[in-house]
Amino acid sequence: MIETRAFIDQLRGTGGYQTPAKVTVGVMDRLLGGTTLWYHRRVLGVILKGGRMARRGGWHRDSWQDLSLDMWRGVEGCRGRLSVCGCEHLAALRSPAVIVANHMSLLETFTIPAAVLPFQHMTFVVKASLMRVPLFRDVMAGVRPICVRRDNPREDFKTLMNEGPVVLAEGRSIVIFPQATRNTVFSPAQFNTLGAKLAKSAGVPLMPLALKTDFHGLGRIVRDFGPVDRDKTVHFAFGPVVTVSGNGRDAHQACVDFIATTFAGWGGVVDRGNVS
Repeated sequence: MIETRAFIDQLRGTGGYQTPAKVTVGVMDRLLGGTTLWYHRRVLGVILKGGRMARRGGWHRDSWQDLSLDMWRGVEGCRGRLSVCGCEHLAALRSPAVIVANHMSLLETFTIPAAVLPFQHMTFVVKASLMRVPLFRDVMAGVRPICVRRDNPREDFKTLMNEGPVVLAEGRSIVIFPQATRNTVFSPAQFNTLGAKLAKSAGVPLMPLALKTDFHGLGRIVRDFGPVDRDKTVHFAFGPVVTVSGNGRDAHQACVDFIATTFAGWGGVVDRGNVS
């Protein structure tokens, strides 16, 4: 089982983490960890625990760190593997940053904080509709996200430009998924420039985050709870910070290139259609 202090020390000391060859797990994980149902029971447990924390006023940076690590523990307890690298770029930050990432599954929303919080306080840009979902709304309230509708780009841009600089000035980095919707394929054409525009407006660095979380698949009936593929490692790679200048297109393209190259290196599919 991942111990919080040792995990943080490893991230800070080496810039990354790899699931060890032998993982110590509990009795129930040993008995049931090979089943998809048990994995989703672990996921649901993390969501419910986060909701209770938020309702009781117990949501703070350290508790969020450990809650996120509970999700990592759930993956490893169910015979999954995790790999994170590039945290030295987080360590080098001297201010909050805008972190732009591709978007694949529910899993990254709960696992990214464990890697970021040892270096930066943070929040997410999320769909406003999540604030109305019974299981997620309390957790999202604890995160204190920036909420956008996703159906009106002009209004979303206004919201982000109004609220984003305030959040960054508070000392919290912001994670944005510019693809808007989860997809197992990375499509640069669908990766919008909101992150670069916010970073420029607020005068903070831009950082790419490539991820591959299709260990936790998308469901046909309930999209958040799909099949588990234990042959696929959960990958996170933070890239070097990018300074946004001019119209921000070069910085945006640098992030897209990092994510596409890294994602393809993990065996992911990159759709380069309609990209000049």
